[in-house]
Amino acid sequence: MVVGHTLECFDVIGDVLGGTLYKAIYSFHMAAFVIISGYLSRSYRNEPRQVKRLLTAMLVPYVIFQMVHEAGKALLLGQEFALQLVVPAWTLWFLFALMVWRLLTPVLRQLRHPLVFAVAISVIAPLDPDLDSTLSIGRLLGMLPFFVLGLVCTPEVLEQVRSFRPRWPGALVLLAAVVCAFLLREQVSNSYFYLREAYDEEASVLFSVAVRLGALVVGVVGTLALLLVTPRAQSVLTTVGSRSLTIYLLHTVLLLPIRYAESLPGWVETGWGTLALVGVGLLLTAVLATGIVGRLTRWLIDPPIGRWLTRPAPEESAPPMTR
Repeated sequence: MVVGHTLECFDVIGDVLGGTLYKAIYSFHMAAFVIISGYLSRSYRNEPRQVKRLLTAMLVPYVIFQMVHEAGKALLLGQEFALQLVVPAWTLWFLFALMVWRLLTPVLRQLRHPLVFAVAISVIAPLDPDLDSTLSIGRLLGMLPFFVLGLVCTPEVLEQVRSFRPRWPGALVLLAAVVCAFLLREQVSNSYFYLREAYDEEASVLFSVAVRLGALVVGVVGTLALLLVTPRAQSVLTTVGSRSLTIYLLHTVLLLPIRYAESLPGWVETGWGTLALVGVGLLLTAVLATGIVGRLTRWLIDPPIGRWLTRPAPEESAPPMTR
């Protein structure tokens, strides 16, 4: 994710190497994010403590970082500050969509075939020509199958996938994704994997539906491959994964000056420059995953305002018993 956004901000996705890596990453990385989020939402029941956590850990950071992004945009572009809450800035769509998906979890669990329902919604929604980024509705509906897939996945199934031997098929699939991205870099648009827009009016509905289904399949296959190559034992990657929210929220803020820069250094347009940007993305991930960054930014990522935002639980507000 960080590498992909780094390549995007330095505007090298139009080059052969940069475009290949970017397309390969985007073919499955958001699918993996959403599937994992769905799996981690299996216990969500809209209980008061869960709703409280939803408000403090998702809604509040969304508003805070929406303000940060808009302020940064105004400052860097010399514009007046204009707060947008219904159109998420850049990557913040995921935080808003995840909040809505979790709220819908009890409803999705009541469906007889939730995955079929989610796929149908993902395919039908783009028929609306007015589908846009308002409230992340395009991606919220388009990527719903990924969330539901994680939601219906059981620990036993996940264990079977992760314990599959040998692991080389997973690495082979990821390598194939890079090769296909290179061969199809001009024929396959990156927007196919964003799953956020209405169908192209110039293309047939049948073709558009096939492309949407293909993007869903590619996302699932890429996620399975990623799970196969993920180490089972505790490692550095485990620490990085446990701090993914911090990385997710902070890396885009640090990349804002590059995203809105009027000119970029010439070295990024070379093949070696693109490889260097990959290293920059990995280094940025490693730095943001450190404990000191987590401690210094905890007040921003997870602000301690729950007592002022939500009602206390009954046991917290009940007066002490007297004898």
